[in-house]
Amino acid sequence: MSTEPAREPGSRESGTRPAWVTALKGGVLLLLLAVAVWYLIGHELPTVEQVRVFVEGFGAWGPLVFAAVFVLVAATPVPVTIMAVSGGFLFGMAQGSVVGVLATTAGAWLGYWLARFLGRDALYRLAGNRVELVERKLVGKGFLTVLVLRPVVPNWTLSYGAGLVRIPQRDYLGATLLGGMPGQVSFAAVGAFTSRPSWPALAVVAASWAVVVVVGVLAWRRSRRDSQQATEADGVGTAE
Repeated sequence: MSTEPAREPGSRESGTRPAWVTALKGGVLLLLLAVAVWYLIGHELPTVEQVRVFVEGFGAWGPLVFAAVFVLVAATPVPVTIMAVSGGFLFGMAQGSVVGVLATTAGAWLGYWLARFLGRDALYRLAGNRVELVERKLVGKGFLTVLVLRPVVPNWTLSYGAGLVRIPQRDYLGATLLGGMPGQVSFAAVGAFTSRPSWPALAVVAASWAVVVVVGVLAWRRSRRDSQQATEADGVGTAE
């Protein structure tokens, strides 16, 4: 359930704003994405050892700096894997898992609002009818949709897409937190195993990805069943 007020699928928020404002906001979003893509193409991702040196350079503030950078990375197309593994390497499996889950969720939330605030108006001007069609299909299915896609779709793609088609914030955050937890725990376990090899860390990795698969399959089956029920209900209504 969403905490946001109900909105008719056909109501267009962009209609009350000047075209230049919409174009400016959309341009800012594209610029941010372009900078992230430029970084990916022109630079190598840091190693775990480089991340460690960077964090230790801030002394007692290191963990806070690490968490802040993690959040920013999670809001961009830059892969979060190196940050998640580094968290386990630096802080251990338990603390690294907590940092990873919270940082990726916060970063996904930031990406959601960046796309929603900067890009939604432009998207509606370019493809309003198609956006409305997607939103109608997602009514009441936002949580399951995000939960199914979370383990297989890049974090930033899902957060920006959810913001653009206005999946309810509460549904998005809940599914992001739940769906991203097993992966972040497993990455932290890999980092912890790298610094302090142990069988428990390997067991956590295996168990975490098993949870990812099980949750994904169950959520997919639930979504498919709901879709079939909705189709059957539409068929009955049409027949009557």
